[in-house]
Order: sequence, then C-alpha cells, then structure tokens
Amino acid sequence: MSFRLKTVLGIAAIECVLLAILVISGLHYLRSSNEAQLLERSQVTARLFSTMTSDALLSLDLATLDALVGQTLQNDDILYVRVRNANGLVVAQGGDSGALEADFLEDDSIETTSNDMRLDVSAPIVSAGKDFGRVEIGLSTATIETTLGDATRWMLSIAAMEILLVAVFGLLLGTVLTKQLALLRKGAKRVAQGDFGYQLRVTGRDELADTSNSFNRMSRALAEFAKEAEEARRKAEAEREHAETVMRDAMNSMDQSVVIVDARDRIEFVNEAFKETYPDITANGNMPQSFVELSCLLSEQLEPADDDGESLNALLESAAPSAGAGITEDMQWQSRTLDGRVLMNSRRQMSNGGVVVVETDITELFDAVERNRHLEMEVMQSQKMESLGTLASGIAHEINTPIQYVGDNVKFARESFCDLNQALLDLRAGKGDLETALEEMDWEYLSEEVPRALQEATDGVQAVSRIVSSVKALSHGDNGEKTLYDLSSLIENVVTVSKNQWKYCAEIRCDTDDQLGQVPCFPGDLSQVLINMVVNAAQAIEEAEEVRAGLIRIAARREDDEAQISIVDNGNGIPEDKIERIFDLFFTTKAPGVGTGQGLAISRSIIEEKHGGRLSVESEVGVGTTFRISLPLADAA
Repeated sequence: MSFRLKTVLGIAAIECVLLAILVISGLHYLRSSNEAQLLERSQVTARLFSTMTSDALLSLDLATLDALVGQTLQNDDILYVRVRNANGLVVAQGGDSGALEADFLEDDSIETTSNDMRLDVSAPIVSAGKDFGRVEIGLSTATIETTLGDATRWMLSIAAMEILLVAVFGLLLGTVLTKQLALLRKGAKRVAQGDFGYQLRVTGRDELADTSNSFNRMSRALAEFAKEAEEARRKAEAEREHAETVMRDAMNSMDQSVVIVDARDRIEFVNEAFKETYPDITANGNMPQSFVELSCLLSEQLEPADDDGESLNALLESAAPSAGAGITEDMQWQSRTLDGRVLMNSRRQMSNGGVVVVETDITELFDAVERNRHLEMEVMQSQKMESLGTLASGIAHEINTPIQYVGDNVKFARESFCDLNQALLDLRAGKGDLETALEEMDWEYLSEEVPRALQEATDGVQAVSRIVSSVKALSHGDNGEKTLYDLSSLIENVVTVSKNQWKYCAEIRCDTDDQLGQVPCFPGDLSQVLINMVVNAAQAIEEAEEVRAGLIRIAARREDDEAQISIVDNGNGIPEDKIERIFDLFFTTKAPGVGTGQGLAISRSIIEEKHGGRLSVESEVGVGTTFRISLPLADAA
C-alpha cells in the first residue's frame, strides 16, 4: 500500500468518523428539540382550549362548543378535539373518526406515540377552583418525522459532498507529499549505491523542503567524507606498502632465517637468509606453499640438537598455526644441521592467528657456552685444588703429629724388645740368672710401658687413617650424576680435613639430624662448599677485633622436602654495603693475598645451578655470619 493511498484512506476514515458523530448528534438534537416543542405546544393548546370552552360548558352552549371545536380543527397537525363534562360525557367533538372511536390514553412523552403516531393530551376545565370537565386533543407526530427525514437527507448529502472534497484534497496532498518523498527515496538509493554528492531539486519552503535541503547537505558531507576517506585509504595503502618494503628490507637484512605463516598454515614470507640457508628448498620456485610441507623438507636436512628429544618433524608440525589453535604460548627448540651447526628456533604467535618462526645460528654461542662450561669446571677444580692446597699443610701437620708419636713408641718397643732378646740369649748361654736379668732390664717398667706404647701407636695409625680417608672422600671426583650420600659423614669429613684451619681459633659444634639420612647430592662439590664455608668462618673469627672464644656451629636438618645446612660463626660479620656483593666473582672482604674472591661465587654456582638448591647469607656486624644451604630431597624418591 502506497504512502499516498494510506494518506487518503487515513484522512477519509477520520472525516467519516467525525461526520458520523456530527450527523448523529445533530439529528438527535433536532429530534429531541422538536419533540419537546411538540409536547409543550400540545399541552399549551389543551390548556388554552379548556379556557376557551369553560364558559360555554358552564352555560351548556353547545353551539359555541361546536364552533370552538371546528376552529381548533383548522390546525393541520390537530387530529381530533373532544369536550367532556364533569360526568365524563362527551359534550362536543370533532376530527378524525378513527381517533375519536379509540379509547383515550393520554401520552406523557413522544416515545408513547410510536404505535398510533398521535400525541394524546388533556386539560381540565376549571372554574372557581371547581372541576367541570375536561378537553381531549390529539396532535399528529408525522410533521416531526417528515422534518427529521428531510434533515437526515440534507445532512447526509452535505456529509457525502464533504467526504468527496476531503478525498480529493487528500489525494492532491498525498500526490504532493509522495512526489517529494519519491524524490527523497530516489536520492537515498543513489547515495546508497555510492553516488555521494547527489542533489535533489528543492521547491517550496515547507518541512519537506527543509528535509530535502538537509538531505542535500548530508549528501555533500558524505561526498566530502568519501573523498577524505579515499585520500586516507590511498595514503594508508602507500604507508602500508612503504612499511611492507621497510619490513621486507629489514627481514632480508637479518642474519636469522624468518618464516611467516598465516592462520591457515600458508607460508606468506621467507627472508633472504632462509633462502641462502636452504637453497635446495627455495631454488627454482620450488618453495612449498604450506608450513607442513616445509616441515617435511626441513626434517630431511636437520636433526634435533637433543638426542633424547622428539623427532624434528613432530616439533615443526606442533609449531604450525593449525596445531596451535587456541594456544598462544611461544615455543623454542634447538636443531642441528647435518654439518654440525647448532640452530635456535623460536615460534611466536601473531594476533591474526598466524605464527612467526625465527631460526638463529647459535653455533658460536653454543661453542662458547661449552668452552665456558669447561672453563668453569676447570675453575671449580682449580679452586678445589686450591682449597686442598690450603689444607695440605694443615693436613700434613695433623698427620705428622700422630706419626711422630707412633714412631717414638715403635722405637721404644723395638729397643725394649732388643734388651729382652739379649737377656734371653744370655740366659740360654748360661750367663747369669733370670732374676738378675729382669732387674737389669727393669722388667716392671717395660711390662707397663710397652703395651701402652703399642696402644698409642695403634691410636696414632687410626688417626692417620681417619685423616687419609677424609681427604680421599673429599678429593674423590663426582661422576656427573647425583648420588645418595650420608650428610652427617660428609660434614664429619669436612671438619676432620679442615681441623688445622680452625682448631687454633675456634671450636666446632656439629648438630645433625639422625633422621636426615642420605641426601641426593654431588659429594665432592658439596664438600668443597662446606670446606670453603668452614675456612671462611675460621678466618673471620681470626680477624675479629674483639678477643673472644671462637665458635663455629654446623647444623643439618630436614624441613619439608629440603635438607637445610647452616654454618654459623661469631666473627666480625659482613658490612651491609658489602653483603649484596658477597657472591660476586672475584669480590672478597679479606685482606689482599688472603682470598681470591672465587670461593663463594663457585659455591653458589654449585648449590643453585648444579644442585638446584639455594645459598643465602645473613650477617650482623660485631655478632657473626650465617650461611644457609637448602638442598632439594625430591631426587631421593
């Protein structure tokens, strides 16, 4: 249904409703007013007629009554007139015979006349307050119906003409409105199709003209915006091309091989370094289109750097965007070329779902790391040998003391045995007697001192044996894997070997947990750390400004899934401005020539990197220092 038809029908419907209300209300008012006038007229006529006939009725002047009846019937709408006396007898009457023959039923409203189309009214004939009779009059209601019928036809004719005029006006108005709206619709379609700047022809100064002007301004604004957008697009395209050129130049200038893959595993870009690294894959336009195909070709020229790792093809396929759908974490892996070069590969997720794979030749770095590792091992071994060298003189002294009294006691036993042997030879030769011989060799003294000397010699040998065993245990190299070792025995060996370093300045108290048991560790390296800690503690006590009894406490406990070792001394402590650098390589708080500054740095490397534990320090100047070692026990399972 068109807008014009809707306009015409809408106006016509409104006009019909309003006219219907107007006609119905007008006819109702006309009927009610005419009926009221007719009712009032009939009552007035009856009262006037009763007044006119009162004298004639009182005098029984029948001729006058007939004359009055005749005069009254000359009115067209009066159908009959009747005069009755006080007894109800008809004295005079005239008019329609049918109405006169019917029983008189007085009507009090027009609604009761619908059956006979006649309004019957009466009025009493009163004189001096006495009722002498009454008059009865019947008036026709046909006049009202005729008037209402004429009025209805007239009003309906006027309403029909008005509806027709309104329909014509609505049609003309709809035509004018829809014509302008049709132009607006046409213009909107042109603009929607991209004809920005299209202008409408504007006529008049009404609201539609304002709408057309607004449309024209909008169209011009859209044309300007489209022009600016096109310029911005061209500028953006130029900038994008420039950025792509810069990116390609930058990518091609990189030493690393770069592969860019979109979200559908299609290869979008490879740089010159990749083409130079894999000429067999990229030469003669043989570059594969998908990352999966490229992975298969690369797996033929590369192998995993880790012999225990998964296959390179599986690694590359897992790095593809389709394999990582919904996975945003980055990946890294190492591979090795057939000629031995080591490559570091990294996979980075892009925001569009694709990935960037970068391959870096780290052969030199790998070799440098290997050289550094070997150098570190050499430094650690050198420091270990240095520690043992520092302890060597003390160990020699510790061994020399028991060896010396072992030698003295053995010499005493040998000389006593020679005296006894000579006495026995003399007795066998018949020289002297036994009593004299025993007195000469002082047998009572020898019988007490020789066993004691032999026992002291035995104790000395055992002491030397313990020292040698401790040195052997600490100097034994590790095989590259953690082994279960009794931590209490290890601490005991450390105390034994380092005794000459602390026995002149401090006392050592060991407190180890019997339930600790064996701990997964590198015994040789851990011993080196503990020796370094004990020697440092002894040196700190020797350097203490305040003269006091030195004390070194070594404790070992199990806490949760860790073995905790603490070495506490009551030396000078470490100043706060130096404690943060205490583990730096070649940093030392000792006097020149006393320390190299490598011990604590190597100790931390052994504990944290090799054992996966922690090494920390707490110190208070004037009170002492505490080193804490935490070793994981998870490897003991």
